[in-house]
Amino acid sequence: MASISSLASSASLSASAVNQLMVDVSFSTTVAGKTYNADVTYSGGQYVADDSTISGAEASGSSLQAAENNLGTRIDSLV
Repeated sequence: MASISSLASSASLSASAVNQLMVDVSFSTTVAGKTYNADVTYSGGQYVADDSTISGAEASGSSLQAAENNLGTRIDSLV
């Protein structure tokens, strides 16, 4: 039977890897009275938010919230 310490050491991941595994979320934002649905993923050390239904609607940020806020600003400039 395996010990807990050997299981823990084999399952250890870097903080970056854990973030990447945990971040794949959907959210909605309202711009000029219209609601847009978007997704946020973690890639290359950045959170990336995008709405695939609007060409060019992609924004990044150093946090989940920053990426969401930046996408709202980007959508506002596109529509």
